[in-house]
Amino acid sequence: MIRIAICDDELKELDRTHSCLAAYMQKHPQNEITIDSFSAPLELLSYVAEHGGFDIVLLDIYMAGMLGTDAARELRRLGDNVEFIFITTSRDHAIEAFEVEAAQYLVKPYTEARIYAALDKIIQRINRERRVIVTIKTSEGITRLALRDVVFTETGRNNYQIVHTIQGKKMEVRMTASELFELLSQNKFFIRCGASLNLNLKYIRQISKDTITFDTGEYITYPYRSYQKLKEAFLRFQMFTEE
Repeated sequence: MIRIAICDDELKELDRTHSCLAAYMQKHPQNEITIDSFSAPLELLSYVAEHGGFDIVLLDIYMAGMLGTDAARELRRLGDNVEFIFITTSRDHAIEAFEVEAAQYLVKPYTEARIYAALDKIIQRINRERRVIVTIKTSEGITRLALRDVVFTETGRNNYQIVHTIQGKKMEVRMTASELFELLSQNKFFIRCGASLNLNLKYIRQISKDTITFDTGEYITYPYRSYQKLKEAFLRFQMFTEE
């Protein structure tokens, strides 16, 4: 199932976008899409905080009380692995949209064809990522793990690896960091950092010369000698538009 949310404080535009998505649903019944509409950013944020996130959010930028880009940052802070499509009347916020890893930035008036093309691309990517699931033995038993949900892994006690997920869970796995990376590298966004860290570039929010901060709010220290390699990999990821 693909969960989509629309957030626009202009009800006419909200209805138009909903109608556009409803038509897309009819043309793609195999995707099992659900749509929720919100007329205010705080309404969307409250819903996500209570009920969990969406797969795709279509956001207007100019809304009363909060810009759509600020709402997107807050969703990232909540650890939401959502794909953003911004719909706006101005190109002025394109850089801010890039900073929150927006999948698409559409300027009104947009066409159905552009919305459909953006949805096709995002949904194909989501479905592809969901298929990459591994079964691992943790300290609590056997677990099926979607690689897209892993934020990073680190070496813990007795050389166990600790897997940190976007949902805030931590799992202990009895294998080396190298063995775990072999599993994780089925998702091309993972890189090694030093001898003990495996990182998902998609969830890195900031890199300093001794600390990495993630979208979940977690942070770790890492070897300074890895800074240049890590920075270059992160910059390449930021410039990468096709998966």
